[in-house]
Amino acid sequence: MKLITSNEQLLSLLPNTVTNVKGEALLFDKMTPFLSATEKWMEDNFTSEEVLSAIADLEASHTTRMLACQIAAYDAFHRAIPHLDVILTANGFGIVSNSNIAPASKERVERLMASLLEHRDRLLMQLQPLLTAFKGWTESAQGRFFSATMFPNMDVTLRFPKPSGSRWEKFLALRSAVIPVEEFFARQYLSKEQLEVFRSEVLTGQYRSTRHQSVCRILQAVEVRCLSNSDPTASMHFEHDALFDIVNTIRDNPEEFPEWHSSATAELYAPAVFENKKDSLGYWF
Repeated sequence: MKLITSNEQLLSLLPNTVTNVKGEALLFDKMTPFLSATEKWMEDNFTSEEVLSAIADLEASHTTRMLACQIAAYDAFHRAIPHLDVILTANGFGIVSNSNIAPASKERVERLMASLLEHRDRLLMQLQPLLTAFKGWTESAQGRFFSATMFPNMDVTLRFPKPSGSRWEKFLALRSAVIPVEEFFARQYLSKEQLEVFRSEVLTGQYRSTRHQSVCRILQAVEVRCLSNSDPTASMHFEHDALFDIVNTIRDNPEEFPEWHSSATAELYAPAVFENKKDSLGYWF
């Protein structure tokens, strides 16, 4: 493991944890498989293996490393909870219990697990923008995954009612729903080339101009309206006026949006000019 490597470090990241007595198995030992699974999950879905290693090599007090460690602790603990109070004996499975501590109710355990996921996902929202600073992340499979839409960060889930599950699951659902919407917008209004520029800008937070930033914010608001509908691909057809306003902004500022002006989509907004000739089938005097 790379992020959490000792029992002391793990205990410092988990509140209300009882210290082990002599002879008792360390919590770190019990959670090792869950910590390993969490790091693999972070590598596969967020950081990439190389970037997670780079994060682990940072100073312990570095903000990015502290965030990653806390995320790992919350996620691993959430994975471990269903197993921590069950033991395997020679006669089968049993429940961990003693006379000094009352077992937690099912409701309290469920609230704890939900709280762990909420804290994990809130921290992931903070970590995601920091990943662009690592060499190669933007071009990695994970970077390309988050740059595939106008919403590269899980904070888009804050624009919708709190989900019954995790915000990560909600983000995945929103991402899947918005992809066909953006494909339609690119084909009919924005062009694939220009939309890729906008996606890159919102991913890195670095905009070509304030006009670019304004257009991106408007486009995101349009997409949120679509996603708020039970059928986003149906509601996207009612956003013509807003999209056409964006197109007019782009048309009026060719020096700021060269990708659109050199695209095939731009030709949709440049109708052929009729030239009156005597040999035409229709001639006007």
